[in-house]
Amino acid sequence: MRIFHLVSYSLYSGPLPSTLRLACAQRELGHDVWLAHDTKRGSFNSFEESGDPQVAAAAIAPPGKLTLSTKSSPIEVLRDVRTLKKLLKQEVDVLHVHMSHDHTLASFASGAGFPGVRIRTIHAQRSLKNRLGQKNLNRRADGWIVRSEAHRQGLENQLGDLGERVAMIPGPIDTGYFVPANLAKRKEARKAFAIPGNAQVVGHTALMMHRGQEELIDAAQSLNNPTLHLLFVGSGQEHENVKAKAAASSMAERIHFSGYLEGDDLLNGYAAMDAAFSAQAGNDASVRAVLEAMSCGLPVVGVQDGAIADVVDAAVGFPVASRLPQDIATGLEAFLGRQEGTGARARQKMLEERTMEMEAEKTISHYETCARLKG
Repeated sequence: MRIFHLVSYSLYSGPLPSTLRLACAQRELGHDVWLAHDTKRGSFNSFEESGDPQVAAAAIAPPGKLTLSTKSSPIEVLRDVRTLKKLLKQEVDVLHVHMSHDHTLASFASGAGFPGVRIRTIHAQRSLKNRLGQKNLNRRADGWIVRSEAHRQGLENQLGDLGERVAMIPGPIDTGYFVPANLAKRKEARKAFAIPGNAQVVGHTALMMHRGQEELIDAAQSLNNPTLHLLFVGSGQEHENVKAKAAASSMAERIHFSGYLEGDDLLNGYAAMDAAFSAQAGNDASVRAVLEAMSCGLPVVGVQDGAIADVVDAAVGFPVASRLPQDIATGLEAFLGRQEGTGARARQKMLEERTMEMEAEKTISHYETCARLKG
């Protein structure tokens, strides 16, 4: 089967990492797979990592240059449509689009006579809003994949009963890379971030706007527990605001900042933690930070929102009702009074339900279902 993924995203965050992992896993299953991404925008800040090196290393680009950017000029858009038309003549069985921009280009390029199947993955809530023809665009697919049950409901509210043509395939994680740290690694990481060895550390791995950082500080401060420490990993729009709030809090000496971490340095960040906190899905409903933490054997204090609710329950973490500080505080209290085994169960859940091979197999199966329904 020849599969062609389009994802008009340039940063190695959001939908690009999960799409690239899926494409590589499908290739390992024996399929001929291409992936094209946004090659124009690059990275903009010190805390934004370009996806170009990872895509290049995978050697998975199609034999034709595509800009695939929402910042494309009209000439670049026309060139992309023309290039896509040529590529789709090379016996493409599945055209799998991941963003509204590439879905639009694919609709122009494939036309009514395209013999393969067109699949759309819904990665974010904004793709379900009735804006600028989004509803009509969403209709222009032979099948859909959603990352959460909330998105399935939203899609069917918009388009009606889709039956077998929509599949809920949750985001995967590389369980071979994100692994629990041994005692020596844990001690080394604690030392690097100046965290006492006996501390109880809850980590937060994104400093983008409105991700519950300030509410987490308020909740932790309200408990007045001297063993509770917070570790903020990352850098972003909220970095200075969160640092200022931390400095003004009564637990200022127990709040740590690592800065932006990637690769093995990110693993060190997880090694320093006892649990992770997440208030909402980011710009990709696969909730990658939650899955990374759980794969590293960390339970998650998770607000029951969207895809977080699909993966964090009382067996593997500490679900909380809302992002209000008092609700987060109940989750932190449950974490502090936890019994052994919660983190191990979180890791086991990833091994049993969220490996990349499982996602690839489920996705291939859905392609086959949609091809059968298309006739």
